[in-house]
Amino acid sequence: MAEHRLNVLLLLVAVTIGFASTSAVSIRATPYGTGSAKTVTDSTGTEIAARDYVRIVSTSTIADQVLVEIIDPSRLLAVSGHTLRTRRSPVYADKIGVERARDIETIIELRPDIVFINSFVDRRHVERFKDAGLNVFDLGEMRGLRTLPTNIRQVASVVGAPERGEAIARRLLDELQSVASDIPARDRRRGLYVGIHGDRLYGGTRGTSFHDVLTAGGLIDVAAEAGFQNWPAYTNEQLLGLDPPWLITNPGTEEALCQHPGLEAMSACRSGRVRSIETALLTDPGLGMVDAARAVREAVYGTVR
Repeated sequence: MAEHRLNVLLLLVAVTIGFASTSAVSIRATPYGTGSAKTVTDSTGTEIAARDYVRIVSTSTIADQVLVEIIDPSRLLAVSGHTLRTRRSPVYADKIGVERARDIETIIELRPDIVFINSFVDRRHVERFKDAGLNVFDLGEMRGLRTLPTNIRQVASVVGAPERGEAIARRLLDELQSVASDIPARDRRRGLYVGIHGDRLYGGTRGTSFHDVLTAGGLIDVAAEAGFQNWPAYTNEQLLGLDPPWLITNPGTEEALCQHPGLEAMSACRSGRVRSIETALLTDPGLGMVDAARAVREAVYGTVR
């Protein structure tokens, strides 16, 4: 029992490290209009006024998910095309889908009060938005739990609903912590994520949502243990050296993965312990991380509480 409690505590600490390191959202009282309002600082250091924006556009999958939980959906004019393609919620049914790079004119024509983006958007496009007089809130890089709780709080704060954002962030962390909290440390299985892109093998480990999902789902991330970070491009020799007992991958790549030269000798391939998780779920760096962790736990351990 003592060991189980220790394991739960360690997992809680691991899950909340990213939250604690970036949870501070800069909100300052500044003049706005005839009264006063607060500003929220985005990832570029730009201060954006916090208020009840009524015409909102999001090109960020994270902002898409958070906004529909904290505001009247009628205030949200457009969401990312990726969200429309991958999420079945009727709340998005009447939304316009925009792609971050090629729909600049569409976004400007919508005359939004604010546009949410992530930092991989071409800065020239951002300048076009600003030249058109639009508020642009840059959420920065998507780094799993290192950035997600802060992003949730930023989105909620800038649209005037900080308490709702805090509740969503806390719920996210609590749910992630509970997914595999009943699995003692000594019983945790070892594995890693690897996907196939063309003829290359790519991973997702410490510093990404993949690592956080694996950990929350009850796996010890072998790649992180070996010092890999972010999204490494593996060689066949590196994967053979890591020799993970379990592999998490995308649907349709299970057999192809083990057919790469030499990889059939990996423990996971020899023992039939290659598991696929729905791509849209596994690659979701936002609120879908909870469902992804549950899917990992079920795929590896066979049961979900």
